Amino acid sequence: MRIKNFLFHSFAQIFFPIFLVLFFIASVVIFIRIASVTFVIKISFFELLSLYFYTLPTMIFFVIPLSFFIACVLGLSRLSFDYELPVLFALGMNPQVIIKIFLPIALLASFSLLILSLVLTPLSDVAYRQFLEERKNSININLKAGEFGQKLDKWLVYVQKGKEDTNVYENIVLLSLAKENNKENQGLIFAKEAKIVNSNGTMEVILENGKVYRKLGEYFERIGFEQLILRNAIQAFDGAKLGLIEYWQQAFYSNKRQEKTKRNLSMSILLSLFPLMSLFYYPFLGIKNPRYQKNYTILQAMAIVGLFYALMYLCASYIPLFGLVLLPLVWIVVGYWLYWHYIKRFY
Repeated sequence: MRIKNFLFHSFAQIFFPIFLVLFFIASVVIFIRIASVTFVIKISFFELLSLYFYTLPTMIFFVIPLSFFIACVLGLSRLSFDYELPVLFALGMNPQVIIKIFLPIALLASFSLLILSLVLTPLSDVAYRQFLEERKNSININLKAGEFGQKLDKWLVYVQKGKEDTNVYENIVLLSLAKENNKENQGLIFAKEAKIVNSNGTMEVILENGKVYRKLGEYFERIGFEQLILRNAIQAFDGAKLGLIEYWQQAFYSNKRQEKTKRNLSMSILLSLFPLMSLFYYPFLGIKNPRYQKNYTILQAMAIVGLFYALMYLCASYIPLFGLVLLPLVWIVVGYWLYWHYIKRFY
């Protein structure tokens, strides 16, 4: 019991600082991603926080496996180079005891990750996309005066002035991005005023007093107008009514999201099992002889993690369902061989 508490204490001292640092870095990345949404739609501060909380399950899911693996390895490595593990081995402790001690927390970590990836992440993903679609459908467009590169559906938009808290703009320019028969339709519209409204599920851009320029072969056509209405039917979010089972069932029948869902399912399960699959790698990387070995534990651990992530991505991309069996089997067999060859024979 004392050895178990001793190892748990060493693990916790490293796990929580690493987790918090990685969580902070991931949060910054997520906020940058969410901030990019504000270039398209207007959202309040509380809505921005809502989007952040929608991304929490995915963020935690990717942070926990890396933190867990590094903490297990570094915890054992620190005890090795402090001569505490060599003393325990000299007193008759077997490295197999370490595996038995880490087995329950690895099981707990993998089970928690499966809940996060297979239950919470799909629900939060659907809620995130549904929230964005609802905001877009509210026609609360965030067009900023004087800025280039803004998009409105299939148009690049430039506005000189915008009335605050309304969707009315002055001196607007629209460049068509639509493609017909693989040739760009180079439509260009100038208008003195534009208003964006939601009319019975259709987005309407009502343009006043302007001109349309269209390229017809080698010539340009100019059309003047007093009022021009551009319409675009608002698309309903096709995943809004998806339940948890329906979400993952998309991986097993033909649909436009089948390949992506199949890849996500494979990556979710493989990464969830990573703490449990790597049980033999913890003593292999963490147990060192401080008299004869140098401390390259961090580099070795990052190399092993990088290798697993690369193999996971390849399996999920090319053999998603078969990879769910192949990668865990190969990873565990190789881990056990390394553990037996370099650790079990000598301790």
